[in-house]
Amino acid sequence: MNIKELAKKLGLSITTVSRALGGYSDVSEKTRERVKKFANKYHYSPNPYASTLASGKTKTVGYVLPIYGTNTSTLNQGNFFQFISGMSEELLSESIQLQILFAKSEKEELEAYRKLITDHKIENIVLQNIKTNDKRIEILNNHKVNYVAWGKTKNKRNYSWVDLDNDNAIEVIINYLIKKNHTDISYINISEKYNFANERKSSFLKNLKLNNINFNPNYYASVKLEEPENSFEIIKNMLTKNKKISAIICSTEFSALSAIKACNHLKYKIGKDISIITFDGALVRDLSSPPITAVSFPVKELGKRAINILLNKNNKKNQTVNYLAKSEIIERGSVHIVS
Repeated sequence: MNIKELAKKLGLSITTVSRALGGYSDVSEKTRERVKKFANKYHYSPNPYASTLASGKTKTVGYVLPIYGTNTSTLNQGNFFQFISGMSEELLSESIQLQILFAKSEKEELEAYRKLITDHKIENIVLQNIKTNDKRIEILNNHKVNYVAWGKTKNKRNYSWVDLDNDNAIEVIINYLIKKNHTDISYINISEKYNFANERKSSFLKNLKLNNINFNPNYYASVKLEEPENSFEIIKNMLTKNKKISAIICSTEFSALSAIKACNHLKYKIGKDISIITFDGALVRDLSSPPITAVSFPVKELGKRAINILLNKNNKKNQTVNYLAKSEIIERGSVHIVS
């Protein structure tokens, strides 16, 4: 079945059928539904390449996956692929393609976005790994591209985004540890150039203060990259010099693995002599030994929400929409009660 045959069966022009399937508002809702019904009945699916050639535009959604910095290791990309899975499910239901480019450096990443916009004519883009001040936002705004971000910049400019409620996640962790009598709490973060790391640090400081716990700078460390050996040395030295530390909060799964290694090196029994808690993912859920208690949040749902916002489902045109996902504690026995 091609569009010419479908139009003939419907008694409509090819242009009307094409615009009805494209969801254009100049075709009545009744006609759009009728066209879609016939398209499903006769298993007709628009050819995205033909549509692109005809219109000079594409309905494809663009996504750049960085494989540097925090994602140097493929083991640390699990959350991204969960997010992509959620995106893909929504796009499949709309017969929209997803084009992914990979970038090995920040320079390559910026070039990849320019390529999506200028070479591939992609008008819908999903951003991720948002930095505190992000150059990509300016690029997309200058090109007037429709986009949604997974994460937000420090000033939360006027654009749509989905994100984990980082402030709430740290609050949940601190309250959980305090209920188990922990007051000497350390925090292992990554570079605050990533805004989620910045938000988590701010929440950590705020929630210590709210619970009348003085911040000890010796209990806090930030690693520039996800380098397991470097993180291991930092955590080992921190624990060696600060014997009172009873709990370690790790901002990433990699830090949690380094914390396990450091504790094992120092002969600390996790869940008895010291506690570790982190943000959930495949590494600490399925591969770490022992399994690590974590705050879990619906990454796949964030991907679905991002596409729904991007395609303006149930939203007014040009309306900025934001979504924050809450988290919950998944207990796995790595946090003990301080007696």
